[in-house]
Amino acid sequence: MEKISLIMGGAGGIGLETARVLNSKDIKVCICDKNNIEKTEEILGKEFEYYKLDLGDKDSVTKTLSSIIDKHSKIDSIIYTVSADIKNDTIENLNWEEFQKHIDIQIKGLFYIVNFISNIKSDNKIKFVVVLTEYCIGKPPSRVSPYTTAKYGLMGFVKSMAAELNPKKYTFNMVSPGMVNTKLLSNLPAKLIEITANNNPMKRIAEPLDVAKVISFLISDEADYLNGVNIPINGGNLFV
Repeated sequence: MEKISLIMGGAGGIGLETARVLNSKDIKVCICDKNNIEKTEEILGKEFEYYKLDLGDKDSVTKTLSSIIDKHSKIDSIIYTVSADIKNDTIENLNWEEFQKHIDIQIKGLFYIVNFISNIKSDNKIKFVVVLTEYCIGKPPSRVSPYTTAKYGLMGFVKSMAAELNPKKYTFNMVSPGMVNTKLLSNLPAKLIEITANNNPMKRIAEPLDVAKVISFLISDEADYLNGVNIPINGGNLFV
């Protein structure tokens, strides 16, 4: 039976590349995003399903997931790769609203998803893969504290779910990429990106495909015994 995979934040760089990789493995991919759904359909084509979803709205999450389950009778994996735009600034110039924005997008949306899914009566196993950041490993960089704070909170939630929910029905794993070549970098100084690439053992930052391949493995049958794992994807920049 065809596997069904949902990509939350599917219109982003990592989401798009993951969709392509999963589609090449004959997995039916449902792209879920608040913005750019029409443009994403133009890019990827009709082989995919597209759903406009506001992760900050519980009703939107419930309606969308219910629609997908009604159509396919199951969900096999949910990939969570969402983020607000990164504001490169110091704490003196930030307000709490900037932190709250990141926390809501990173954690509230996944809470709504897990809360809904865990209340469904189904024998189908669902694998969650959540995209974190290399910033959750070791010393984080300066000037991106709202983003980093929310990612740490997201990591805590994912680990809690891996410990709390029945691993025969749900697994929760994470990937922590280093800097990835996506539009999310548009607010960061070009010099910072250049320095990061030069300091990396691979002499480059990550590409979305680097992340997509690991996500593909984590939702595969080969990863059935993994739960609560966080895989760094950083070219050897940091060891854990």
